[in-house]
Amino acid sequence: MTVVDSIELPDLDSFAMLSGAERDRVTMDVERAFRKISAFRSQIIHTVDASQSYRDDFHHSAANWFCGVTNTSKSSALREVRVSRLLSEMPLLEAAAAAGDIGAEQMRLLRDLHANPRCRAKLPESDALLVAEARSMVFEDFVQVCRRWELGADPDGAHRDHEASRTNRHVSTTRLGHGHRLIAEGDALTGEAMTKILDAHAQAEYETDVAERFAQYGENADRFELPRTARQRRYDALVKICTKAAGTTGDTDREPLVVIITTAAEVQTAVNAYFGTYVAPFDGGVVACDDVDDIGPSARMRLCETVGGAPVDPHDLAVAAIFGRIRQIVIDPDGVVINLGRTSRIFTGSARKAILLSGDRCIGPGCHVRHRQMQIDHLDPWPKGGATDQDNGAPMCGRTNRDKHAGGFTVMRDNTGWHWFRPDGSELCPRPPPNTS
Repeated sequence: MTVVDSIELPDLDSFAMLSGAERDRVTMDVERAFRKISAFRSQIIHTVDASQSYRDDFHHSAANWFCGVTNTSKSSALREVRVSRLLSEMPLLEAAAAAGDIGAEQMRLLRDLHANPRCRAKLPESDALLVAEARSMVFEDFVQVCRRWELGADPDGAHRDHEASRTNRHVSTTRLGHGHRLIAEGDALTGEAMTKILDAHAQAEYETDVAERFAQYGENADRFELPRTARQRRYDALVKICTKAAGTTGDTDREPLVVIITTAAEVQTAVNAYFGTYVAPFDGGVVACDDVDDIGPSARMRLCETVGGAPVDPHDLAVAAIFGRIRQIVIDPDGVVINLGRTSRIFTGSARKAILLSGDRCIGPGCHVRHRQMQIDHLDPWPKGGATDQDNGAPMCGRTNRDKHAGGFTVMRDNTGWHWFRPDGSELCPRPPPNTS
C-alpha cells in the first residue's frame, strides 16, 4: 500500500502567525502532497489504460472509465489519460512527479508537447533536461524552455504553424449593440512589429495624461488617478493610428525595428535549413547539412525570438541573416546579455536596454508584469560600489523595486533564474522546493 505524506496542519489562526519562511513551508507541504496524490492517480490511470481492465465493466476506453468513475468531463478525463501516458514514457519525470517536485502547470506544458506527434518520440531523450528545468525555473521561464524545445524537436512543424498563421491572417470587425469588436490575427513576427507601433502610441497617450494631470494638480499630481486607464489609452492609441492613416492609402517604406534574439548556432542552423548545405569556413568546401533537427545541449539556449518573446520562424531568421538584418547579441549560460555587437544602437549609453534584452518582465516573485515603465535596479547597491553593468541589473516594476529595499531583500541570478532572499538568509519561493519527505 502506498502511503502519501501525512501532514500535520496548523489551525488557520496559528497559520496566520507564522513567519514568511514557515508560512511558505506549510503551503509547499500541502502543495507537494497534492502533487504526489495527482502523480499516483496518473499511475492508477495508466495501469487501467495499459491493461485495458476498463473493459471489465464494458467501458470503451480508459478516458471513458475515468470520466464515469470521477464524474468529470470527457475533456478532463482525456487530459488525465494523456498525462498518465506521458509519465509512463518519461521515468525521471514520473519520479519527480511522485516526489511532488513538478507543478500542475509545468505538467500541462509537457503534456501539450507530448500531444504533438512529431515531438512525442523525442521527449524521452530530453527527460533529464526538461525535468531539471521544470523543477528549478520560474513558470514563465519554463514556458520559454518548452517553446524553444519544440522549435528544436519539430522545426518543420513550427515552420508550418508560422506559414499557416501567415496564410490565414485576417482582420474582422463585429458590431456588438452600441459597441464593436476588432480582431486581427496573423504571424507572431508581424504581430510583434504592429505591437511596437501600438505601444509607442500608447506611451504617447500616457505621457499626455501625465502632463494634463500635472497641469491640473501641480506638485501633488501623483496623488490623483490618471484620467484614462491603460486599456482606454491603448484603444485611443489605435484610433489615432487609424486616423493618421485615413488620409492616404499609399504604401510606406518605413519598417519598425524588431530585434531578434538568437545564437550563432541558431543562425547557422537556420541558414543550413534554408539552403540545405553550408560553406565550411575552414576550407571553403561545401558540406551537406544533416543536423538541422539537432536539439542541442540546452533547450534553454534554443533562442529564436523577439525581445517580447514572439517566436521567429527559422526561415525568417535565415533571410534576415542573409540580408544583414541581424544584430549580434551574445548571451552567457545564465541568459545575461554580455555583448550587443558593434552595430547595435540600443546599448550605446544605455545599460537599461541591454538588461531588458535578457528579460523584460519584473523579476519579483509571483509578479512578472511587463510594461514600458519597467525600472532597472542595482543588485549590488550603487552606494556600496555596485557597477552599472548588465550583470548587476535587474528589471523590476516600481512596487517591487520599492518593496525590495523596504524589506531588505537581496537578489541573485544563476542559470535557473532569479532568487530572492530575506534578511535572515531564507529564500522566498525557493526552487526546487525543499524535500520534506
